[in-house]
Amino acid sequence: MFLSADPIGLFDSGIGGLTIMREIIRHLPHENLVYFGDTAHQPYGNKSPQTVLRHTLENVSFLLDRKIKMLIIACFTASTHALEALEQKLSIPVIGVIQSGFEELMTATRSKRVAILGTNSTIKSGVLQTLIMKRESSAVVFPIACPLLAPLIEEGLADHLATRMIVEHYLEPLKEKRIDSALLACTHYPLIRSVIQESLGHEIQLVEPANCCAFKAKSWLLSHGLLNLQQTNSVYEFYVSDDPDKFRHLTKQFFGSEIKNLSERNQTAS
Repeated sequence: MFLSADPIGLFDSGIGGLTIMREIIRHLPHENLVYFGDTAHQPYGNKSPQTVLRHTLENVSFLLDRKIKMLIIACFTASTHALEALEQKLSIPVIGVIQSGFEELMTATRSKRVAILGTNSTIKSGVLQTLIMKRESSAVVFPIACPLLAPLIEEGLADHLATRMIVEHYLEPLKEKRIDSALLACTHYPLIRSVIQESLGHEIQLVEPANCCAFKAKSWLLSHGLLNLQQTNSVYEFYVSDDPDKFRHLTKQFFGSEIKNLSERNQTAS
């Protein structure tokens, strides 16, 4: 039996999922949230589907111990390889960014010529490409693997010249493809949105899943009477599997100051 004050759980391999959490906070200001960053095993994008699934199940087990009422998979790679299994396994609702990102992309595009920017694992899975072609058989899809971007962002190099050069390198093949929209199919990529926009050109619409995820979460909670309406300060808990000091430092860009309620998994909060 779940209560409206029970928290929503989110996880990612690192800080990227905070782009989703930020939107959840904006749309659902009274909800309590528990965020887990699996920093010991990041990045997920260069791992096998079996390894990603194993880490995901461990993350979810930890969040379930926090008595969450909803799970948001704030990681495209984990959504790609574990969403279906979790939907079958769990009794709580599961929202994955892959479906939200796909829906936002199909709403945005007019020409049906689109790009997918993601990790090696997400691109190689072909899941997004299949979803797009099932919805719109005449679509032309250009999947681009960008394996170095998430690690650079996790190293705090979002504004570094090296990141700009690597973005240019990855996106160069898209320059003559006449796309009108590109899906940021990794929750880290919104942190370098301006760099990607500059590389592709301002006429290209960049799409991310955060707003759609928040809308789906709010709609489900409303329809099931589990929206937290208590006018009290929301509680945000943060957990990582390794290097909390680095995680705390990187979160400044989301919250304006270092977060306080952060701990390593199975350790006492600091």
